[in-house]
Amino acid sequence: MNSKEIIPGLFITRHKCALIEDSLIISDLHIGFESMLEDAGIHLPRTQTMKISEMLQELLERYEPSRIIVLGDFKHEFSRNLGQEWTDIRHLLTLITEWADVLLVKGNHDNYLANITSRLDIPLVESLSLNGITLVHGHQPSQARPLLMAHEHPSIRLSDSVGVFINLPCFLHDPREKLTVMPAFSPLATGTDISVAAADDFLSPILRVSNIDSMEVYACSEVGLLYLGSIPQLRDFKNVG
Repeated sequence: MNSKEIIPGLFITRHKCALIEDSLIISDLHIGFESMLEDAGIHLPRTQTMKISEMLQELLERYEPSRIIVLGDFKHEFSRNLGQEWTDIRHLLTLITEWADVLLVKGNHDNYLANITSRLDIPLVESLSLNGITLVHGHQPSQARPLLMAHEHPSIRLSDSVGVFINLPCFLHDPREKLTVMPAFSPLATGTDISVAAADDFLSPILRVSNIDSMEVYACSEVGLLYLGSIPQLRDFKNVG
């Protein structure tokens, strides 16, 4: 399957985006990640923004949203705006504002994002509500439900008997709590392997006090959105393997 309505009005997709009404939601782009690595002496080709541009173009053509929401961590550097961030963020925002309205939810990496977005007249908010669903980045506590959040970069590592493995970004969903966690949109964000993570390993204060064993896992892949069962079922499968 390409998408699934997990609570009324909220669809998750294999393309690492969510849909509420006519809004398309992505999170955790972490633009500027390569530049940060360069400062640490690690050099990667600066290909992330080009790849994200291609992915966004595909989503805009496929879903034709009237609004795009970035659910936090548009940029990567905490303490300032890197040159790459100024250039690449403006490039991406120019691209998507030609197709749809844009609204940004502030993440913990977005301390100086307003310096860029204010010049483009793009709203930057702490949270918002759509169709009765609260949207936050996820780095601060929240009791709101239903809740759509990001921040954690959930993923699952799958391997076969000879040790070949693949990491897949995934959605987490607790049907009782109506709590949904988005995967990172960045192709460079490795994320938290939820099949081996303990409660204390999670970054989000929301997840650290949640019942992780109630969460179901939907992996994003080229062949579709894959339902993998609950987190305890995945752990049992890995232990048997």
